[in-house]
Amino acid sequence: MVNAIETQSITKKYGKKVVVNHVSLNIPNGSVYGLVGENGSGKTTIMRLITGLAIPTSGKYSLFGISCDDKKIYKAKEKLAAIVEAPSLIPTMNAYDNLKYAAGYLGISINEDRINEILSLVGLNNVEKKLVKNFSLGMRQRLGIGLCLLNDPKMLILDEPMNGLDPEGIAQLRDLIIDLNKTKNITFLISSHILSELEKVATCFGIISHGMLLKEITTEELHDECRNSIDIDVDNIEKSIEILKKEQINDYRIINHTIRIFDKVDSSHINKLLVENGINVSRLIQIDETIEEYYLNLMKGAN
Repeated sequence: MVNAIETQSITKKYGKKVVVNHVSLNIPNGSVYGLVGENGSGKTTIMRLITGLAIPTSGKYSLFGISCDDKKIYKAKEKLAAIVEAPSLIPTMNAYDNLKYAAGYLGISINEDRINEILSLVGLNNVEKKLVKNFSLGMRQRLGIGLCLLNDPKMLILDEPMNGLDPEGIAQLRDLIIDLNKTKNITFLISSHILSELEKVATCFGIISHGMLLKEITTEELHDECRNSIDIDVDNIEKSIEILKKEQINDYRIINHTIRIFDKVDSSHINKLLVENGINVSRLIQIDETIEEYYLNLMKGAN
């Protein structure tokens, strides 16, 4: 299946400063992709490059299989909508009039039913004449997404959409993203500097630091990495696995010369058992890592 977005060693320099350094992202069609990194890591710049708000210094990107140097890229971008940095709203208008005005500005034919449908989708069908200047930050973010829905996009890019929201606002925005992804099959690229903030909504992640991509990982793989486990480094993987299976230990993963066991076991018993069977155990540690700790440790390893 063709990815919704791919970047191939995309790089952006401002003078001598490298802001994005040979980043190759793979964003599957139909996914909710979380782009996670500290403030200043290059997240917003990557989004600006993909949307055409900035030009790559080197490297390429593609949308729905169309390369950025292909003339068809402009047609592909019609399927794309984005909120980079902040939504463009008119504070002295209400939600309905903001949508109507934006549709006219963009040359999109729209009627009252369609506007009300979008307002219902983003949970703003009950605000009536309330002006945007009196909206909460969460309401503004959802109206911004409503503006993006005017052209029925297949891909939606959101830059730090949960930043500054209270818990209720985060929950409402999260539910909206999940709903649009599932019911409208919209692919999302969402940035954040907090991994746990996206963990409940994203299906996969790209983790960046100082302009470089550290890792791409699915949510399932992330949860697997953060499960309580025991890591054992041994000199004979095959023989060790035979011994573990005799102990009814079946939930494990092999990583190079390490066996990561997810079953609840007595680590001292396992160590003794392996040694008695001639296995050299060079390391045995308990792993109790939260998602946020995993992210922070990954970032520390890159610095």
